[in-house]
Amino acid sequence: MKNLGAVLKELRKEKKLTQRELAEGICAQSMLSAIENDVYIPNANLLIKLANRLEVNLNQISLAINYNISTKDNYNQTVDKLCNNHQYQKLLNFLQQNRVIDDLETASQYQSYYYYLGVAQLQTNTIDEALQSFKLSLTEINHLQLDTISRLAYLAIGYIYALQNKKITAVDNIDLAFRNWNEFSYDENQNILYYLAALIYFKLNDYQNSTAYLVDGITFIAKHDSHYMLANCYFLMARLSQEAHQDDKRLEASRRKDLFTELYGEKVFKDF
Repeated sequence: MKNLGAVLKELRKEKKLTQRELAEGICAQSMLSAIENDVYIPNANLLIKLANRLEVNLNQISLAINYNISTKDNYNQTVDKLCNNHQYQKLLNFLQQNRVIDDLETASQYQSYYYYLGVAQLQTNTIDEALQSFKLSLTEINHLQLDTISRLAYLAIGYIYALQNKKITAVDNIDLAFRNWNEFSYDENQNILYYLAALIYFKLNDYQNSTAYLVDGITFIAKHDSHYMLANCYFLMARLSQEAHQDDKRLEASRRKDLFTELYGEKVFKDF
């Protein structure tokens, strides 16, 4: 698995930034070099500042592989481009065109269409419409053999309920998304599932369950030799650490011990 330093280095190179440019006003270049080479683990505040400069956004996720809404390649390519660039208003305008709607034929195309419509509506703050679209994307699915896009839709619904502070319903959708989880073939979009579950719990101020899903997610990503979504996972982990400063110091210390033991294999000295 690519660890934290490697993830930050990869993101920096994707943004075509030098170490000096990324570190400017945040930390010394030598410290950034130490972070990228896993000599130094940044604290939560430092990691958040670096992630913000690298434009890692908790609420903006691009799928590793997009789903087709049409047999027309230019339609699918338009969705890919607008999603990957987070141009959600343009995506919404595109999807609402009659020519796009009239071209829908198969159940999978309808599912993908309503999923992307829900994403565009959620990101443009039309929450009620987004909830309806995600539900429509699930109308003709096989509930006994959920595919990845169906699981993503359940978690998107759970996220909306979390924003509305409807904890029981939000958690129910997490459970639905992970139903029969052992019966699947891997694709990289599944990395998002753990992150979204953690994000839902984060929005519900349940930091313990949020951390648990992140740890499981990072393990899952490592198991499949992937790095997709690691940056978001580490950023959310930093936000959790930052928020947890408000908790009891003993509980916070215990959480950090468990976190770093899981993530970095650190030995914990217990023989006092």
